[in-house]
Amino acid sequence: MTELMSAWWAATQAMKRHVAPMLAREHGLEFKDFVALSAIESGANYPGLICGRLTMTPSTVSRVIDDLVKGGLIVRRLDDADSRRVQLHLTPAGEDVLRATRQTMHAVLQRGLSGLPEAQVLAFAQVLRQLGTTFHQVDAPTEPTPHPAPEADQP
Repeated sequence: MTELMSAWWAATQAMKRHVAPMLAREHGLEFKDFVALSAIESGANYPGLICGRLTMTPSTVSRVIDDLVKGGLIVRRLDDADSRRVQLHLTPAGEDVLRATRQTMHAVLQRGLSGLPEAQVLAFAQVLRQLGTTFHQVDAPTEPTPHPAPEADQP
């Protein structure tokens, strides 16, 4: 488990260091903007849904939404069914940036995985999906889990 956690941490940190500046340079987006645009496209078109899907605080989501609106990538519209609610929609510019950003992300991942056989990449994707499903279904502990006392050294 320690090896898995260490490898996972190293991979995500390397991607952050590499991908975040690339997204900013090539598309004018922070990674959280990309994730929010993706969430809106896939149906999380209310601020509360974005908070839940991306596990961001309401204040963070509000700032991200404001930035995306100012950048012309999304618009706010009153919900036809409930005028007290605001829906978020991608603009054509938002759709274009999202498509281009995905192409960049795919190219980065393809380079990173290029030495692996396709079957191994598919198996890796399945493991990641399973981890995501498992983590989503498991409640986080509310109190630290007690660790057993170390055993005394045997002579």
